[in-house]
Amino acid sequence: MENRLLLMLSNKLRNANSAVAQRAEARPTFLKYNGSVTRRSLLTAVPLAAAAQGADGVSVALIESAEGDHVSNYRRLATRTGVGRYVACDVADAARMLADVRPSLVVVSTEPERMPEAAKTALRAGAHVIVDKPGCTGLDQFEEMARVADQSQRRLMLAMATRLDPAAVKAMEVIRSGWIGKVYGASMVWVADQTRLHNPAYQKTWKVSKKRSGGGKLIFHGVHYLDLLQSLTGQRIARLSAFCRNVGGAPSEVEDAAVVSMELEDGAVATLNAGYYLDKGYDREIRLYGSHGWLRFNTRVESMLEWYSTHPAAPRGVQQFRPGERASVYDLMLQSAVDSAAGKGEWFIATKESLAVLRVAFAAYRSAESGKSVTVS
Repeated sequence: MENRLLLMLSNKLRNANSAVAQRAEARPTFLKYNGSVTRRSLLTAVPLAAAAQGADGVSVALIESAEGDHVSNYRRLATRTGVGRYVACDVADAARMLADVRPSLVVVSTEPERMPEAAKTALRAGAHVIVDKPGCTGLDQFEEMARVADQSQRRLMLAMATRLDPAAVKAMEVIRSGWIGKVYGASMVWVADQTRLHNPAYQKTWKVSKKRSGGGKLIFHGVHYLDLLQSLTGQRIARLSAFCRNVGGAPSEVEDAAVVSMELEDGAVATLNAGYYLDKGYDREIRLYGSHGWLRFNTRVESMLEWYSTHPAAPRGVQQFRPGERASVYDLMLQSAVDSAAGKGEWFIATKESLAVLRVAFAAYRSAESGKSVTVS
């Protein structure tokens, strides 16, 4: 399975720029579903919309709200190659839209407290679902979503778009080739700006409310690297100790800084420092060390990977990989999902992997609140 997934990701990245830039030969039919459209007029506006997939491509839908965190990114779902029909609707109209359109792929981008019900409704309607992170405000909610996905024989995917970053895909290739050897440890940094937190408009959003968001920096940004650590190493994070604090003093109920120390199931150790520390911009990097060498890469726009190996069959010296100009990881993720919905490749993440990374994130919150190390269930 891992080899097939790696081959699929590598093949997609070879053609990433052209794949995300092209539109399907038959342009998708667009419709903004507002709840006032009757079933008859909907089917007139979108021919054969009740069919999940037709000769003209995959039927997709976006369930959104004005407060969704990445709505502008997800609206580009409409322009992915292979999309035949695209419908967007407000979360309040989701159930009626799903009953009318029966899309095969749904993206949910709303405030976190509304994500669980929207996702479960879409799963029960027969759609595979991508849900923006964090996907919920409590782990029990996502566990229920995963049960619904399994019962419906559909896939629930947390939007871990960083998996599709070219440097991350290359890192997986290097690790799977054995050039790094047995993993000993990893160090990860995911830093953004503190400036946004002091913006009065930001302070009025759900992002500063623990009840409405489920958490802060860790579950919105750090979660990407927690997922990459498990994905790259093929190991589960088994135990951790965490500190989550508001170090900048902005009026917020959630953390602007999180440091997590982790032990993987085979004994390797890792750290994550995720925080809003800068005045502007980002600082993101992963370093991984093993018995035969090391690698490091960033997931910024100028994505780059370096690696070194003492393995007898490995290339000599420090190796570099620069993918050059690339598409947005959100575009790559959406394109991958459309391809998979059309039966053209493996899905980029499994339901159990989506649930696994949230178990780690919420375990970190338990550790921070108790002041003790915890075992990840």
